[in-house]
Amino acid sequence: MDKDKLLYDLIFSDKDDFTIDISDYIENVYEHKDFIDEIKKILKKSKVKIVKSNTFIDSKTATWKIKISK
Repeated sequence: MDKDKLLYDLIFSDKDDFTIDISDYIENVYEHKDFIDEIKKILKKSKVKIVKSNTFIDSKTATWKIKISK
C-alpha cells in the first residue's frame, strides 16, 4: 500500500473512523511506533486531530484504529 494515499485519505476523506493495517506500510511491525508518530506529525500539521487511538499487535501484524476530527 502507498503511505501517501493513506495520508490523503486521512486528511481529505469524509470518514472519521479508520482501521489501518500497519503491516501494509512497514515490514517490521515492531517498528509501529515510528510509523504512528510520523503519521501523527503529518496529521497535526494538516489540522487533523486524533480523537481516539488504539493499537493492536500480534506476531504478524499491527492494527491501528483511530477516530479523527477535522
